[in-house]
Amino acid sequence: CQGFSQREILSFAATAEAKQHHPIARAILYAALEQGIVARVIESTAYEVGYGVQVKLEEKLIRVGSLRFMEMNALVIPPDLQNLQAEAHKNGQTLVLVAVDDQPAGAIVLQPTLRPAVQKMIAELRARGLQLYIISGDQEEPTRRLAEALGIDRYFANVRPEGKAGLVEQLQAGLAR
Repeated sequence: CQGFSQREILSFAATAEAKQHHPIARAILYAALEQGIVARVIESTAYEVGYGVQVKLEEKLIRVGSLRFMEMNALVIPPDLQNLQAEAHKNGQTLVLVAVDDQPAGAIVLQPTLRPAVQKMIAELRARGLQLYIISGDQEEPTRRLAEALGIDRYFANVRPEGKAGLVEQLQAGLAR
């Protein structure tokens, strides 16, 4: 959108995520590093857990995050990005939106990958008689696909960070299903 190149979108996202430690930030930073993109110095940053990050870069306001984050900030998402999000979710992927100065600038599609040891770990947990759940802040379809890939029948999608501990407590008490 707005004539930005893929490289510029990735550069904006990497710069915004440079000080973050969550898996999405690490994936964006890794992709940037692979393409020789170095995160730039930012003037200010504001991180909203579970939604996205907002930074000031060379007089530009950069936002990187979920559709919810963009909507919270009153950004109107064009139909092509809405369609891209629907397609990404259908394929079990996550879409991270990038906005520059209150206008959508582009998006990054993330494909989840499973660590090689995860299937063995899940088998060991099942052998101990544990019930397994996925609790994710991601959308329904990517979370469902991840659960299928891992062979886990029960999952919760769209759970905000502040709700995860309470959900775990409910599950431990046998109250949530």
